[in-house]
Amino acid sequence: MTISVAIVIPTRNRADLAIEAIRSLQAIADDRLTQIIVSNNSSDPAHVRRLADFCERSADERLLHLRPPGPLGMAEHWDWAIERALEATEATHLGLHYDRRVSKPELTMLFDAAGERPEVPITYRIDLVHPAPERFFVYQMQWTGGLYEVRTERALELASRGLLTDLWQAFPVLVNCLTPRSVLEKVRTRFGSFCASTSPESCFGFRYCAVAKSYLHFDVPLGIHYGSARSNGMGYLRGDGSGAFADFTRLRGDRPWLDSAPLPGLSLGQNSFYHEYALARSQAGGEAFPPIEMQGYLNDLARGLPWIADPERRSEARALLVGHGWREDEAPGQWVPPPPLSMAERLGKALNLFRADHLSVKPADPFTIGLKSESRALRYARKHKRPAAATDDFIAALEPMRLQ
Repeated sequence: MTISVAIVIPTRNRADLAIEAIRSLQAIADDRLTQIIVSNNSSDPAHVRRLADFCERSADERLLHLRPPGPLGMAEHWDWAIERALEATEATHLGLHYDRRVSKPELTMLFDAAGERPEVPITYRIDLVHPAPERFFVYQMQWTGGLYEVRTERALELASRGLLTDLWQAFPVLVNCLTPRSVLEKVRTRFGSFCASTSPESCFGFRYCAVAKSYLHFDVPLGIHYGSARSNGMGYLRGDGSGAFADFTRLRGDRPWLDSAPLPGLSLGQNSFYHEYALARSQAGGEAFPPIEMQGYLNDLARGLPWIADPERRSEARALLVGHGWREDEAPGQWVPPPPLSMAERLGKALNLFRADHLSVKPADPFTIGLKSESRALRYARKHKRPAAATDDFIAALEPMRLQ
């Protein structure tokens, strides 16, 4: 089946990032990408005008600029943008696209794969640019190039065991998948909205698991996330009371915060996702959702400890986890930002990049590399690709059926 795709970019006060996201999609010359819809929820007049002017001047007939009737919270905005997009286009599939992400030209491969089973969502991988001390860290995801069918029962089992962080890139969370129009409508009919909750990404994913038996996963990285300094999620992880996360909480108002999570109200690690898991479990009746295993849950929350900026708050969060039974000596290894590079290491990295950029020499370190500026890191991630792997342990853990 030939599918048609509309991609929605919800944005708020990040016109520069939204424009780069739009440009990356405009560079994809594929007739199946029929609509690029930017929903401009900005409150800053300068951001409103800049993005609106860019869209107005564009000669791309696929580009549509929307403006909500008033300021909306993140989840409400996403829900509104999906609704408007479904009204504005006849596309068979819809994709949500962070404004702080660029898509790769290989996104067209996803359209081919989606045609294999057009009635279910299809997820894909996304590379990352993370800030770290004194530099930016490029993490290129391991990938196999395979097309897999994943049972929602198995995905929920892994999530309940505290493996949500690992599962994230192979779980239908709106921003990493193409979703059929019929699926969106089915979720809305069952739950009253697409994703209107605290964390819209995981809210939709768990709601989908409540109404369907499987989805597809295309194991190829097709985009790059960056701009973490202006991310709601990074502000939440760091405990930053200013910036994007402060704006997020202001628009939420005084509604209860993560009250369905096993540790209610705790802003740590992926607790917002476990809140959405428990909420969907309650709303769906719980039959398909195993209870959350406490030790795995605590281990996953502990992965958020290194991100907390304030040492005192980090120590308090660690003590809280221990008080609820977390055993640090038995926890799996946690990813931590790499330490600052020495001068010799910096020079070696710089020489490696120069040879790769200007002499077409394959980088000696194609998987992870630290760069001085985010723009340089993003350029590296776009230009140099990690080679495919024969196998992937986590994909194997999902116990999928390989289709291609």
